[in-house]
Formats: sequence, C-alpha cells, structure tokens
Amino acid sequence: MDQDRALEKIKKCLEMAKRKNANANEAEIALRQAHKMMEAYNVEMGDVLASMACEVTIEAGSEGQPPPWRVELAYVCAHAFGTRMIITMVRADVFSYVGGFIFVGCGAAPELTGYAYQVLERQLQKARREYLALPNNKRCKRSTKVSRGDQFATGWIRAVYHKVDEFAGVDDNIADAIQAYMDKHHPDLGTHKMKRRKQKGRDVGAGDAGYQAGKTAQLHTAVGASAKPLAIGGPSA
Repeated sequence: MDQDRALEKIKKCLEMAKRKNANANEAEIALRQAHKMMEAYNVEMGDVLASMACEVTIEAGSEGQPPPWRVELAYVCAHAFGTRMIITMVRADVFSYVGGFIFVGCGAAPELTGYAYQVLERQLQKARREYLALPNNKRCKRSTKVSRGDQFATGWIRAVYHKVDEFAGVDDNIADAIQAYMDKHHPDLGTHKMKRRKQKGRDVGAGDAGYQAGKTAQLHTAVGASAKPLAIGGPSA
C-alpha cells in the first residue's frame, strides 16, 4: 500500500472514530487502527490534515503583479468560501507569465472561489468601463481615468464584501486542514505590499459610485455541503 492509499484509510478511521453514532468500543478500535497505520507509514497528523485540502490556480486577468483592486476582489471571494489566497505568477505561454491567484481550501471551495472571482471580475470590469464612459470622465487624462477607475473598483468590491461577510467563515477542522496544507506546500510565503494610487479630491465620488454599482453584483451558484453558499443579487441597503 502506498502512502496516498494509507492516508485515505487513516482519514476513514479517524472519521469513524469521531462519528456521533459510533459506540465507545468502535471509536477506540478505529482510533487505534489509525494510529497503527500512521506509525507504519510514517504519517503525521499534519500530513492527514493537509491531505484534506487542495488548491486551484487562476489568472488574475492582468499582466505582471495584480493591481490592488484585483487582490481585494480575490480576497473577498476567498473570504466568502473560506479559502486562503496566494498571489502568484502563472505561465501564459512559453515566454511570459501573468499575475494569478492560488486558492487553498477543502472540497469544492477552491474551485468555487476561482469561479466567483472570474464572474465578479467580468461584472466589475463592465461596470468600471461604463462609469469611465460617463461625460464627466470622458475628457480626463489617462492617469485621472485610471485613478477614478481604481477608486470605483474599490467601492464596488466593498459593496460585495458587505454582502458575503455575514455568512463567510469555516469550521475549525477545515481551518486546521488548510493551515496544515499551507505549512506543507507553501511554507516560505512572503508578504505582498500593495501600492495604492493617491486619491485626489475630484476622484472622491468614484468610490461612492462604485459602491452603489456593486450592490447589483450577480453571482448565484450551487455549492457543496462543505462550502458556504454565495448568492449575490439585487440591491441591498
């Protein structure tokens, strides 16, 4: 038996030991068997926990390091589904890389986080373009447009965050599994410093406009039992 199969058997034994309807004798036998296999295959509890998590990598949608608003949107999606987010670079072709995100979680959560990011990113980009096409923004120089667009995006994301925060979070066992996976597969992560553009007085309204637009963000998806549901749609107070 290889270590992967041993891990699966160990997990089943541990689940059996924790089962509510299991009697004390059954739980003890299952636990003893799990410990015996862990010793035989040199498996630690951290390995067992780490095997419960997985990761998904997606492109951020921008060249180079993702700008702050993309990082914030990725964080909101990760927060909604109880995953951990890592900023990375993804190979676009043989010669180049683009910005990307890795989402770490349990079950379908990482895939759903990536899906949520891609759906919401498209909506945000559309709303941002429409805002910058308004008459008072059309004649602005490029740097002003970019600044206003970023402020709009930040406000839009803030509105979405308020919608998902009320049901976000993970159970302790899932949090432990994610941390064990991070310790095993991504032990040497650094910190990411985001450079924000300075907000000018004439750009103040862009954030408020983005917040109002973000209230109409749409994302409806069926999720597995191990992930929190995300259903965004329609205006909210």
